[in-house]
Amino acid sequence: MDLDRTLNSVGKTIFIKYYYDFKLKTREECICNFVEPYTDHAKSTRTGHAQRIFRENKQIDALNIIIQSNRLDEETISRAKEILFAENSK
Repeated sequence: MDLDRTLNSVGKTIFIKYYYDFKLKTREECICNFVEPYTDHAKSTRTGHAQRIFRENKQIDALNIIIQSNRLDEETISRAKEILFAENSK
């Protein structure tokens, strides 16, 4: 898996916003939880890619990529740092 490409297919901000949904919920639950006006196909695609990151245990790498990004807003990066800290504390 090309993690950068997969993460871009999800959207870095979306990955952070729905991190725990992607990690803990079913595909159908994730799709229903989107508030953005994506098509059902787009919701399904984003969810599938995000859950693949978790299946392949690449979520920590994904969080580090997001934290190092210079194109994201500070709120997203800050939230990514919080999640990374929580994940590393387990």
